[in-house]
Parts: sequence; C-alpha cells; structure tokens
Amino acid sequence: MVFKTFGMHHIGITVPDIEEGIAFFQAVFGAVDVFRTGAFDVDEAFMERKLGALRTSSIKDLVFLKCGAGTSVELFEYSGDDHDVEPLRSSEVGGIHVCFEVDDVHLATARLLALGVDVLEGPNHVEHGPLAGFTWIYFRAPWGLMLEVASFDKLGYE
Repeated sequence: MVFKTFGMHHIGITVPDIEEGIAFFQAVFGAVDVFRTGAFDVDEAFMERKLGALRTSSIKDLVFLKCGAGTSVELFEYSGDDHDVEPLRSSEVGGIHVCFEVDDVHLATARLLALGVDVLEGPNHVEHGPLAGFTWIYFRAPWGLMLEVASFDKLGYE
C-alpha cells in the first residue's frame, strides 16, 4: 500500500514555559499565534499510549504558530516531567535542529544578536558541492533547542 506525502505540516517542540516560547518565536521570526488549546483533559493512558509521555505528565498548554509561509511550529508545555534536563546536542542520537529559510542570513544574524540570542559562529557560506550556495548559521533558543536560519537561491544538488 502506498500513500502520498504532501510535505511537512508542523514541528512539535516541548518548551519549559509556553509564554517564553511564544515570545521567542514572535521576536525572532515574526510568528503569528494561530490557535491555542489550554490544558488537555486526558487520562494517564492517553499520555503514555498516544503521546509517548510519562503517565504522570499532563499538557498545560499547546499553541500553533505560523512562521512565514512554511511549516508551522507547535509548542507544548507539559507538567509532571523533568524540565531540568539539557537538550541533546546536535551530534547525539535523537538530537535535532530546526532550520528556517530566510531572505538574508546576515540580517537575521544581526537581529538574533540584537535580541541577545546565543548565536554560534557564522554566518557560513558553502562554496562547493551539493550545498553550494547555502548560507547558514546555528543558534540556540533560551531553553537550548538548536535552530538554524539559512538562505539560498539555488543549491548545488538542484
């Protein structure tokens, strides 16, 4: 059986504080709050079997954010689980980063720095190979999630 994939709809991100998460994505990406659910009224079996969360966890709030014309960002705030753990590094199994395409990485970097965001070295430009033409920089959200902004006209593999 074959099904058709249309693309990526949203990326779900658990944050320690939903208001901080919303403010961050609004400040950095001009995100628009599309809808918000508030707390979920579900039982422990739902949390464990349908969401893969601890049975003792609960969803305090959920918000959908539109960040430009692409994939939406879904923020969750849970209670009942350890919020003091460090996010996985990019090099660890399960570690992730989320990349947003922007028109100008240099302007985006200046904006990130002006906002006091933890920005890694760059912007970086790829001259050769399948990613030729790709300009990018990594940065961290206040809770440690690794993010990236990138710009390009055409990539080497296209």
